[in-house]
Amino acid sequence: MKKILVFLYSILFRKGHGTRWWKSKFKSFGTNSVVGYPTLCITPGNIEIGDGTTILKMARMQNYPISEKEEPRIRIGNGCYIAYFFTILNASEVIIGNDVLFASHVLITSENHGIDPELATPYMDQPLSSKPVVIGDGCWIGEKVCIMSGVKIGRKCIIGGGSVVTKSIPDYSIAVGNPAHVIKQYNFKKHIWETV
Repeated sequence: MKKILVFLYSILFRKGHGTRWWKSKFKSFGTNSVVGYPTLCITPGNIEIGDGTTILKMARMQNYPISEKEEPRIRIGNGCYIAYFFTILNASEVIIGNDVLFASHVLITSENHGIDPELATPYMDQPLSSKPVVIGDGCWIGEKVCIMSGVKIGRKCIIGGGSVVTKSIPDYSIAVGNPAHVIKQYNFKKHIWETV
């Protein structure tokens, strides 16, 4: 019996991340896209994945509605490459543009727990607040980057490994640090990255 269950599980899940059954669970799942096994997707019906996007194994994409009126959604564009242990925690909206490259262990969160120490309620049970996160086309997000609620990262930005992005980053910028700050911007007249 155990062998039969393991076999069925492998058909549905281990090989299922490229099958019609798996893809049908998403709001949309583009052609030639792959989500590696194992991956945790909570409410995949609110997740859109574009064409030719690869998400490697051990990803976690979770939507948490903070009210009955709002349906949080995750949209990942075309041609993205997302490495191992990618996490999205979303209570409003996370939009990732086209051709975005993610290194491993990246966290994107559009939500925060309440942090009122005067309440008897522990932080984990306090109401969530949430602001959308947007990552522009062509960005490169380094290893172990954290992108926090309300952040917009502009087109073709580079975020250095280990950075914690708490504020929006303009187009064509390189940002590093905790909290992340812009250190270079691209000058299209001189065709070089210039120190800010």
